[in-house]
Amino acid sequence: MAFTDNQHIIYEYPLQERVRTYLRLEHGFEQLSVSKGLFQQQPDAFFQSLFSLSDLLERVDIRTELSKDLEAQQQRLKQWEQHPEVDRQALRATIQEIDDCQQFLPDIPKVLREIKDDALLASIRQRFSQPGISGLFELPQLQLWLNQDRNAQQQACDSWCNAFKPIEKAVQLKLTLMREQAAFSTLTLTSGFMQESSEQPLAMLRIKVPKEASIYPVISGHRQRFTVRFMPLPGAGSNQSIQSVQFEIARCAQ
Repeated sequence: MAFTDNQHIIYEYPLQERVRTYLRLEHGFEQLSVSKGLFQQQPDAFFQSLFSLSDLLERVDIRTELSKDLEAQQQRLKQWEQHPEVDRQALRATIQEIDDCQQFLPDIPKVLREIKDDALLASIRQRFSQPGISGLFELPQLQLWLNQDRNAQQQACDSWCNAFKPIEKAVQLKLTLMREQAAFSTLTLTSGFMQESSEQPLAMLRIKVPKEASIYPVISGHRQRFTVRFMPLPGAGSNQSIQSVQFEIARCAQ
């Protein structure tokens, strides 16, 4: 996911597979929220987002990964409680938030089962998993449902989305803590390329680039070694070599 402000674009790149999954889930939850707001105009987008999220959650053991990551994060936070300058009230609130998320994680299989066993969703899911553009002529049961009472449709959509809320909260909490604990530092490259090794295992890179630079980073690597190469937008002087580049980078640990 790319974050923007008035002057910069922030690019994120996962250096561990489970962080890649967290970022995909974060993007999926955002798509589900946006498509839910546009449900009456584009119901297909909502169901596609809903099924994509549930498919991803079924493929990975998100419960175990999140539980381990949040437990490790909680232990690190508890070590800060004795620091004389720490905001203990904010720290304890975050620790409690982690506790709340941890208590829900064992219920994830139950949530996925409820979504999978829903009669309407089960009847249309296979068609949405197939490539290409579908039409309501292939899903008469959905066409009938879409012509039912709108309040009933809204309640059903709310129920499906609310089932994912605790998972979304846990994923967002993990990513927020990861982002906030890594400060940005400014670098200048003379060749548009950098390579770096790290003794500490890294989880994710965040790279902040001025919008006016009109370049983007191509990142590769793993948790102890990575490379960054800056490129212009395809079709906008892509044959020109990148010379001096100033940007900011945050190296996010586990």
